[in-house]
Amino acid sequence: MSHTTKVVITWILLIGMVAGMQPLSETLNTERLIRGYARPTQVTKILQYDAPAMTGVIVGAMLGGFREVAASMLWMRTQSLWYEGRGTYWDALYLMRMTTLLDPHWLEPWRMTAWHCAYNLYVEAEGDPEAQARMLELGTDVLREGISWNPDRYDLYFELGWTYFDRIRDYDEAARWLGAAVQFEHPEYIERLIAHGYERLPDIPKALEWYDYCLKRRPSDETAKGATITIRERYLPAWRMMEEGRYDEAIAHLDRYLTIEPTSTIGLHVKAHIYEEAGDLVRAREQWRLAAETMALNHHARYKVAELSSKLGLPVPEHPSYIYGERRRQRMEIERPIPDS
Repeated sequence: MSHTTKVVITWILLIGMVAGMQPLSETLNTERLIRGYARPTQVTKILQYDAPAMTGVIVGAMLGGFREVAASMLWMRTQSLWYEGRGTYWDALYLMRMTTLLDPHWLEPWRMTAWHCAYNLYVEAEGDPEAQARMLELGTDVLREGISWNPDRYDLYFELGWTYFDRIRDYDEAARWLGAAVQFEHPEYIERLIAHGYERLPDIPKALEWYDYCLKRRPSDETAKGATITIRERYLPAWRMMEEGRYDEAIAHLDRYLTIEPTSTIGLHVKAHIYEEAGDLVRAREQWRLAAETMALNHHARYKVAELSSKLGLPVPEHPSYIYGERRRQRMEIERPIPDS
């Protein structure tokens, strides 16, 4: 079969696909108009991306007004390049990002683009904390943008919360976004994840509240049941002593359990937090350092070591999560509205 014949057949198939998708395209456009969604990015701007997979067929679909068809074709092209091992991680990011611009109400490209940044490209930048922090920033920014297009689904709120929980280890932000996810129909494990994040933060009363909520929702939840027993026995008494200013007693209570289980992540975190509340930043930093060394992926503890090192005027260890957190804090300071005088 000649090249010309192949091109003709391709265009005939495309026209057939487009004709078949027309009713669906009109329905989607009407729904977007009724719901008040903003218009997707202009095609002329998308075409400025110089991507290797931008074939004539895909461009034709875009210019013909069939964005969803073009997005699907581009996504299939991306998957093909990915699984065949052709192109770089950056080529894949180009194509993924273009798909989100073409069809911003398709959730899967948002999820995969963010994961690609925060995981694949993060690992590719290993050894360069600044570059890794930038990958975390790209990943979370992608999900925030996706949420702005799809505010009434749990999916992307969960993905952002999970990125904070699993990759950045910012349990406060994780709880914020996971908490937003449970406003909508969602899997029941999300509440348990929120509780677990508060355990590690640590915020023991909030962790207990969420585990109790899990049990009210499903009394047979053995994980939540076991967690509430452990919290009430080991950590809640020490927390109450801390709130009353009885810091030495709180530490002594925790030490009884840490003597038996010296690598307990939650125990080490609570002990470090008690030292912070007592104003003993030196010992608090040492406890966070111990927690970081005990668990290789404890980025939260490493963040706290960097934070307290800065407060104590000590050299600040470079860590992607800390760099990311500082950048985000500075950006929020800049974006914060100036109060009226």
